[in-house]
Amino acid sequence: MDFFLDGVGVDEQAKVPFDTLLVTGSDIDPQYYVNTTEIGLYLNILTEAYLNGHQAALVRINQTLDVLFGAPTWNGLFYWPYDIVEGQLKPQEEGIVPAVDNANLAFALTAVSGAFFDSADALAVSAVKKIDDILQRQIPGWQQLYEPNRDLLYAGWSSKDSAPLGYYIDRKANESRLAPLWAHLITKGTTSPVPKSAFENMELYTSTCVLKGQKLRPMLTWDGAYFQGMLPAIWLNERCLIPDYSIIEDMTKVQQAHSEHCKIPFVSSAATTDDSYAAFGVPAISEAAVRFELQIAGGNTGTPHATALSFMVNPPDAIAHLQSIKQLHPDIESPYGWFDAVDTKGNMSSKLISLDQGMFVCSFLATSINQQVKMYLEQKGFYPDVVDMYKSFTPS
Repeated sequence: MDFFLDGVGVDEQAKVPFDTLLVTGSDIDPQYYVNTTEIGLYLNILTEAYLNGHQAALVRINQTLDVLFGAPTWNGLFYWPYDIVEGQLKPQEEGIVPAVDNANLAFALTAVSGAFFDSADALAVSAVKKIDDILQRQIPGWQQLYEPNRDLLYAGWSSKDSAPLGYYIDRKANESRLAPLWAHLITKGTTSPVPKSAFENMELYTSTCVLKGQKLRPMLTWDGAYFQGMLPAIWLNERCLIPDYSIIEDMTKVQQAHSEHCKIPFVSSAATTDDSYAAFGVPAISEAAVRFELQIAGGNTGTPHATALSFMVNPPDAIAHLQSIKQLHPDIESPYGWFDAVDTKGNMSSKLISLDQGMFVCSFLATSINQQVKMYLEQKGFYPDVVDMYKSFTPS
């Protein structure tokens, strides 16, 4: 939680988190840019802080929403990333509008709204109104990202090229899967709705393996990265939505066995130990490796936030594994959060990444956040559609 303090991981002017902190001892070097998934997770943390008695958090929620509302957008959808310049968000030259980050932010905002929808507090009422305004103005953007010939959602839009990005959201075992789901919900009452089939048409693959004499059928993420399978569960209680949740449990068991063998945290996209970034993953649960025999970054580097995400699947094992990692690598905890990566040789990154810090914290808050999102979806009449779409969450 110490990452999300003003003057540490949060810009005091813009009221949003920095994407990255470089930490040396107690010295920090913030990088002045951010993406909207990170802002969403920060808002969820602020909401939990308010609900646990920190009154000032509601003031900050409104301030952060004001900064979001004032940011330049494309058809209401937010860019990736934004530079943080004198308290404001400025899009970078590439002008990328990602479906994934916009959907993540949308669900994060629904959690905030769900937490406050029946509150009479003027600041809470103001926050709910701002969220509704932000989400409503995005409808034209979501409509334009739908490609009817493929019956899928484009991954995003390039304002620089005035064209959609050249690939689609076509996998359910991906951190982007909430985008077609949300696109349907927010547009379904319009004259140009994104159909449910944009979610249902996404493919899903599993493999079979034997671990300690037990036959498993883990879900395959593209890179074998754990967060690709787990990030949406911060907002939606997928244990109650996915028809056979054992594919998630088995994916977690494979990650845990790999991590215990290599003496590193779970493996997922993360910083490298020389402070670059890579799409690390466990080959045995990578669709790219298993189905297509493609080379992936591999599993020799782990990231603490991925182990924290497993709390949503198996809380006792997640806590025990984090404690074990802390014993094996006592320097992994900085004064401002756990460093982003450690490899099998004990080499460690000096980065703290806001996205990963947010996933780490919100994994432990997910039960509450799930309830807030469900409250919003039920209030809007959306939840039956979510249940219906998730019936298709079965292996292709």
